[in-house]
Amino acid sequence: MFVASVLNRLTPQHAQNLLNIRNIGISAHIDHGKTTLSERILFYSGKIKAMHEVKGSSDIGATMDSMELEKERGITIRSAATYCKWKTSQINLIDTPGHVDFTIEVERALRVLDGAILVICAVNGVQTQTITVDRQMRRYAVPRMIFINKMDRDGANSKRVIDLARSKLNLKCAPIQLPIGEMHEFEGVIDVIEKRAIYFDGAFGETVRVEGSVPAFLAQRVEEAYEELFTTLADVDSEMEDLFLNDRRPTSAQMHAAVRRTVIANQFIPVLMGTAYKNKGVQVLLDAVERYLPNPTERVNVAHAFTETQVEDRVERVKGESVTLQNDDEKPLVAFTYKIEETRGLGLSNYIRIYQGRVRKGDTLLNVRTGRSFSVAKLVRMHANSAVAVNEILCGDICAIVGELELASGDTVVRNVPPQSPLWAGNIGLENMYVPPPVMSLSVKAKDQKDQTLMEKKMQNFQREDPTLRIVVNPETREFVIQGMGELHLEIYLERLRREYDVDTTVGKPTVNYREIIQERVEFDFTHKRQSGGAGQYAHVKGYIEPMKIDLTTDTGDKNEYKSTCKADEVTENLQKSFQNYFLRTVFGNGPMIDAPLWGVRVVLESGTMHEVDSKDIAFKNAAKYMFAEYFPKCAPTLIEPWMAVDISSPQKALNEVLSEFVQRGGLTMETKVDNFEAVILGEAPLSAMFGFINKLRSLTKGEGAFSLEFKEYRPMSTHDAQKVMDERNAILERKVDFQL
Repeated sequence: MFVASVLNRLTPQHAQNLLNIRNIGISAHIDHGKTTLSERILFYSGKIKAMHEVKGSSDIGATMDSMELEKERGITIRSAATYCKWKTSQINLIDTPGHVDFTIEVERALRVLDGAILVICAVNGVQTQTITVDRQMRRYAVPRMIFINKMDRDGANSKRVIDLARSKLNLKCAPIQLPIGEMHEFEGVIDVIEKRAIYFDGAFGETVRVEGSVPAFLAQRVEEAYEELFTTLADVDSEMEDLFLNDRRPTSAQMHAAVRRTVIANQFIPVLMGTAYKNKGVQVLLDAVERYLPNPTERVNVAHAFTETQVEDRVERVKGESVTLQNDDEKPLVAFTYKIEETRGLGLSNYIRIYQGRVRKGDTLLNVRTGRSFSVAKLVRMHANSAVAVNEILCGDICAIVGELELASGDTVVRNVPPQSPLWAGNIGLENMYVPPPVMSLSVKAKDQKDQTLMEKKMQNFQREDPTLRIVVNPETREFVIQGMGELHLEIYLERLRREYDVDTTVGKPTVNYREIIQERVEFDFTHKRQSGGAGQYAHVKGYIEPMKIDLTTDTGDKNEYKSTCKADEVTENLQKSFQNYFLRTVFGNGPMIDAPLWGVRVVLESGTMHEVDSKDIAFKNAAKYMFAEYFPKCAPTLIEPWMAVDISSPQKALNEVLSEFVQRGGLTMETKVDNFEAVILGEAPLSAMFGFINKLRSLTKGEGAFSLEFKEYRPMSTHDAQKVMDERNAILERKVDFQL
């Protein structure tokens, strides 16, 4: 009903266009074939005239890997957007990285997409980043399909992959295709619903040949797969359930409709298969994208209205009621900035998804977060690193605004009009994307001192592009520190400095981003007195410090809390603010142990006394400082460190040596799998234990081993290890700590 009412208000042409849009992404574990699949999609849709490989013999590389670093390393570093036509549909496609260090690229793509293809390797199956991507898709309730890739490879096993998707990812899924032939004999696929064989002929698999019957040796398997699909759909779809209970067979049209309904409702995931590299299965995958994944009108997008209140010297926003956005060009504009990127030859590209309204070249828009307006000087559709200028983008679509605008990832954009205008939406904000915390740091300085300012400026530009890249400058030492998701993540930005801006750098040893916590509640009763002629200082405070439960998987949200139940006639509100501000503005951000952020600390002021002459702001500020210095060591403080999910692949013959090395470093083994000649170790380890592991792994496996890390959560350190870190860090910082753990 809602979809129909919106479409009735649109022009017939745009109503039809909206129904034909598919905003989709392709995501997977590294080396499962996402970018190769994207290249085939562009080729078969006619967007490109020739296919190029991720690691090809030429210097061209895959279309979606436009950075030189991507072409050289054979990995995707930045998500890339493009668009193409397939039959009646316009497909807006985002190809995302598979390496965990660049997980923010997947996160922000999924935040704005209506559907996705989860690519899983037929040989390696579900791996750590597959699990991460599935979790990200769930976070934004993205309807998806599974494409089992590399069906031509030795060891390919689609049934095993489906079993893993069910057991490891807990997905309600079933195949709608079966393979014709196994491994190097893979020829094509069986359409389980239509019960027909599909082959891909020609030098590039460009000719799709459909045969009305299935090979005799597969007839029984097809019937079994059909029954499995039917019963799976009957579990989640009332129409299929009714047919099943009444012992009636659905028509093909009913089956297709049920798959579409349940996919859009996130109740079912169809499984398709093929080999992108060998040009088989891609065209029918595109047919499935058109047939099963939602158009923008079939997704419910919600924003929040907010109110602003003045709190001292700042404005605080309070989230109010939710607002359901409408895919209507004539409604007030509401768009989401999901990515900022420097594009060579174009400048700064600000990528947006339009959820309501439209954007025209020349419009004046408003950044809801900052309250600042900007003009749309250039509006483009992106095709990897090239752009096509357009004059207008309508609701439901994805585009980029070019220019040095004061936008950041996560900003809501509306039209800059007065509040009384019917097109005003200045009190609307879209939910931001999840941003994982950086887990490691590197101190950086330019080799040539004259380049230091340029280096710092360009790093700040990189930070604007990438929310997981953080910059910290020590106010005392002026040490410039970059923080990120892993060694590769930071290495890429240092290499970009060298290539793009001719700035060579010197880096320190990688360090872990620790956090400081307390484990016990302590009551305080503290008096601060100082008398040195004339007016002195006096402040008496009473209350408690206690640990609080917080989410240790992210650094977003409030990690500490200050409360006061002290009456104003005991201590005035202004003096209480001076006491409070020490915690909010100083110690919560820089803890006493190693100058790291405090997490999970609640300070409560219950009562106090003041002197009519000697109780000034400075007295209560110093009371907070000296009280905390005295009582913090009594709260059983310790450090917490980032723990990582670890995925190690190794030749089977080196498994024991690799396992031994991993365990000696403090790693915990969760699962070990041996398949053919390869072994996979799944486990967990503190990040600090994994520095330098790649060199040891290469040595043990003669260069054949690989591993990936994904941030899992922060966990407390042992007293011994925490004390060791304290001693090392404070020696570097040249600061003295007056307590031991």
